[in-house]
Amino acid sequence: MSSYGQQHKNTGGIDRLKLRLAVLGILVVASFVALFSRLWFLQVLASEQYDRFAKENRVRFVYSEPSRGRILDRNGHILVRNRGSNSVTVDKQIVDTPHEERMVFRRLSHLLDISMHDLHKRFNDVTVSPYKPVAVANDVSERDSIYIAVHSEDFPGVGTKVLPVRYYPHKDLAAHILGYVGEISADELKADHFKEVRPFYGPGDLIGKEGIEYYYDRFLRGSPQIDKVIVNSNGDPVASSRQQEETPGRDLVTSIDLDIQKATERALLAGLQAARVSYTAPAGAVVVMDPSTGGIVAMASYPDYDPSILADGLTTKEYNSLGQKTPDDPDDDVLLNRATQLTKAPGSTFKVVTAGAAMATGVAESYSQFDCPGSEVFPPEGGPGSVLFRNWTSASQGYMGFPESLETSCDTFYYTLGWRMEEAFGAANGDGSEKFQKYARQAGFGHDTGLDVRYEADGVVPDQKWLTELCKALGPGCDDPTWQPGYSVNMSIGQGDMIVTPLQMATTYAAIANGGNVMRPRIGWELQTPSAEGVGEANKTYRPTVTTKLPLEDSEIAVIRDGLRDVISGDQGTAVSAFAGFPLDRFPIAGKTGTAQIAETIKNDAWFVSYGPIESPQYVISVLVQDAGHGGTSAGPIARQIWEAIFDVDKNTDVHLGQDFSG
Repeated sequence: MSSYGQQHKNTGGIDRLKLRLAVLGILVVASFVALFSRLWFLQVLASEQYDRFAKENRVRFVYSEPSRGRILDRNGHILVRNRGSNSVTVDKQIVDTPHEERMVFRRLSHLLDISMHDLHKRFNDVTVSPYKPVAVANDVSERDSIYIAVHSEDFPGVGTKVLPVRYYPHKDLAAHILGYVGEISADELKADHFKEVRPFYGPGDLIGKEGIEYYYDRFLRGSPQIDKVIVNSNGDPVASSRQQEETPGRDLVTSIDLDIQKATERALLAGLQAARVSYTAPAGAVVVMDPSTGGIVAMASYPDYDPSILADGLTTKEYNSLGQKTPDDPDDDVLLNRATQLTKAPGSTFKVVTAGAAMATGVAESYSQFDCPGSEVFPPEGGPGSVLFRNWTSASQGYMGFPESLETSCDTFYYTLGWRMEEAFGAANGDGSEKFQKYARQAGFGHDTGLDVRYEADGVVPDQKWLTELCKALGPGCDDPTWQPGYSVNMSIGQGDMIVTPLQMATTYAAIANGGNVMRPRIGWELQTPSAEGVGEANKTYRPTVTTKLPLEDSEIAVIRDGLRDVISGDQGTAVSAFAGFPLDRFPIAGKTGTAQIAETIKNDAWFVSYGPIESPQYVISVLVQDAGHGGTSAGPIARQIWEAIFDVDKNTDVHLGQDFSG
């Protein structure tokens, strides 16, 4: 190779080396620029944010489960309290791998006879704090507890601890009123009911899920013990300090009467069993209310459930036990409170509303009389589009006033009232007044009553607006969104699209009994600071609330009351047979039967709503029995049995053992 070629080769190698060094230098400089830029961003621009993140990663707050307040009836009898449960807990700080979890839970499943699925579900609940042991099983026997302690090497991270759980001494009594408790869910942690009123709700906390356990949770729960826990980068606790001491929850005194609640549930079950001789009668509900205060004295819904099953979470076996089907009932959910959540056509029990609306709107006077033929055509002049409406009996009963129309439950009498109100104040006028519907809403229908439980049904008071919205939702399935006069005629006897709850029926009859005040129903009446002596000091009392008043004169309410009295004690009363032999001379009762046809079937729902004693009403009883025929034969006897318990009547001798209510 020539000297020139050798020189050229050496020069080319040097150039390539310089290029590589230059590229390397650029990369090093770029790396340092990126590094320092990132450090500048973290330390200057994002310093506050990451400082907050660092503190959150280091500090955790662990909340205890405070002793929950008791729930008492109006006489101080305990409906719900706490008891100690021998619980098996698993520490997530020790059992922290899938392998350890499988090993421990396989042994626990075999020992406790609980499925692996249920153990995993409780242990891995995302709402449970990772900084306190998780209770995976409750009410563990002493024998199993000792076995775990003796064989601790086989159960790493497993311990036993006595934890408070909800105890229902009367088992399923008043289950739908009381509700139940359970661990707060992720959605509930975000809900306003828990997030806003008490900021210390956290993962793993027990809360009221339904009934008054839910509604008064903020008072029943008390204040937890709060421990501040410092953890290292691995999440292991390294130090802790007490931030707040625990204070127990307050006791809640309700309007429930334990003895009447027991009698109500017995009567409902007995009535269902009797009705099943001839009907399906799958389910029913009863409400007993104090008409002067709105206090719920008793409330029963069948089928029911044992809330203690739900108090510590559900296993698969326990969940299956709740799924008991009721005969031919499409709404077989045992958690459904049929007294407040089930809506049905009220049948003839609604005639008191039609009567009141007719007098309030001026289409009838308290002394008005109308004919009661076996059938009536509307429009009265006949012609195209006219419809024949039949009475429940084909016999013509002649002219009558309001008392007799209620006593005999004349349908055609009320058809006439419905037609007159539609003509004078119905949707055809175009002003949206629809005064029949307006009165029904004043009487307590078409909206919730304000009872202190959640998920109360509104029911439906059908009108033009409702029909328009329904047709819009149905789309092509709705032929005509125009309100027809016949709809009001049908509604006048509690049929058609008018649907109500047993609680709403109790509320409107309470207004008739007390002189026109539509009361807000209530279960909880007083909160007490718990006391070692068992009787606490009241620190909050709820007062009766009048939501509205019926726009009726005393004389107008009086003719409705006269008719309701004669339903039970009159010569033609539809509930006379149900109260045959009952000492009405000493315990006078007023009421109304209802037989509501179930849409597009030949089946009927049975209703009976009553109040008493007539001169000084203390109780209203609303009874609904699904698919059970006539109100007088299926629902009336249930109410009678409850009245016998209230008045302490000896059914064999009709001897009264207490106060005389005849006035």
